[in-house]
Amino acid sequence: MKFCSALLALFAGVAVEATVYFREEFTDGDGWKSRWLESKHKSDYGQWKLSSGKFYGDAEADKGVQTSQDARFYALSARFPPFSNEGKTLVIQF
Repeated sequence: MKFCSALLALFAGVAVEATVYFREEFTDGDGWKSRWLESKHKSDYGQWKLSSGKFYGDAEADKGVQTSQDARFYALSARFPPFSNEGKTLVIQF
């Protein structure tokens, strides 16, 4: 038991540092439309909508973009500053 406590204390003392290069929370209503670009490559892409979906903890804080039509292709992108992860692990979460 003492070994487990010592091991836990060792891991708790290790600092983990992460740099966030891009973060979007969709908290400003339709403001996301000025930061995100919908592709015009094809004319039959589906439309995105801002929604908290069916399951959420807080209807306003949990909003994000959602596909609005079944059986459609979607294409959406946003710019972020250039970066290098050389020698580091890159984690992409969505």
